[in-house]
Amino acid sequence: MLTSRRILLALCASMLAALLVCSAALATPVTVKLRVEGSTKTLFEGEIAAGPETIEAPSGKGPHPCNYAENGAGGGYENGGSTSGTPTTALHAAAVANGLAFDAQWFGSGKEENENPGDFFVSQVGSDVNQSSAPYDSWGFAVNDTTAPVGGCQIALAPGNEVLWAYNYFNLKHLLSLTAPASANVGSTFTVHVTDGHTGEPISGAEVGEVLEGVTATGAITGADGNATVTLNHLGTVELKATRSDSVRSNGVAVCVHSGNDGLCGAPMSPNTGPPFPGPTAPTPLVSDVPVVVGVKAGRVYARHSAPRLLQGAVTVPAGGTLREVRISLTRSYRGRCFVFSGSKERFVRAKCARKAFFTVGSSLSFSYLLPSSLPRGRYVFEVQAVNDAGVSTKPVGGVSQVVFRVR
Repeated sequence: MLTSRRILLALCASMLAALLVCSAALATPVTVKLRVEGSTKTLFEGEIAAGPETIEAPSGKGPHPCNYAENGAGGGYENGGSTSGTPTTALHAAAVANGLAFDAQWFGSGKEENENPGDFFVSQVGSDVNQSSAPYDSWGFAVNDTTAPVGGCQIALAPGNEVLWAYNYFNLKHLLSLTAPASANVGSTFTVHVTDGHTGEPISGAEVGEVLEGVTATGAITGADGNATVTLNHLGTVELKATRSDSVRSNGVAVCVHSGNDGLCGAPMSPNTGPPFPGPTAPTPLVSDVPVVVGVKAGRVYARHSAPRLLQGAVTVPAGGTLREVRISLTRSYRGRCFVFSGSKERFVRAKCARKAFFTVGSSLSFSYLLPSSLPRGRYVFEVQAVNDAGVSTKPVGGVSQVVFRVR
């Protein structure tokens, strides 16, 4: 009795059209590490299965193959090798799976174009669209930190390949690469290292910060040796990335944060130490630990275009403590008038000066809240407040859970 694979092969042999369909069906997708860096945040980072595809994009002038065999070294429709997944099919698969807009233009059509391989030129991922005028920001890619000399359908991917797609790729100077320890003690400093993924040279002036919802917060700055000193003030797994205005942001590195010998992150557990958050019958007030504002620098004066829209913070719960909710308040004063940000109306409303208006942003140890629009000029006070199960809230600590900044 024929096996299912032999039956499939027999059916494929029946006609040329079936052969084309079935050869793609028999090609096994490969799992690669894909990172997609948009203009303002990371759109995707993780493993993805990349197989051969026929892609139909809005600007693609009909469906076209993207499978290396029909796009690779052999030229056009002549076989260029195995029917394999490519950098473009990896990107397309991630865009489809994550609901990201995708568009690409098709260039060449095989034998009609003097044997030149046809290929897609990616023109949009998410909200980032190629520009037709200076400075001509556009999408580009690298495989294993090497810029490819051919198009995204003309490279056969192998399992474990690292594929990077980045917006404004060709106008940026470095591909940042970040290394950091796998674990760290809460509140203690540790060293991270940033290099150019192309050359391995250390990169100075890169900012290493925590990633929340794809956006990288401000953080420590690397020196001439590519090193920076980082301190994390809340328990759990934290993702770090490096950014620099003239470079593609780095890979994300997960750092597991523990508190001494608490048994987390592979750290030993002291004989008399129980689980880090046991949730006792009598709630313990959160008086020994305060929330930490992340990303907004106390005393900083921001230009309007660079003023923070993502309000972030973190809470460390002491052993025996509880956390019911995290609340934030944002107030603004400008030319003698005062405003508070309303969480229910999602906008600033007039208020008496010195008044605060806290609203809940969840009950997790870390949070982020995206403001609906850019901040106008003024003086701002951003405060984070943690509340335990007994209703006891933390008090503001200047520069830690309460920061003052200005927008000019």
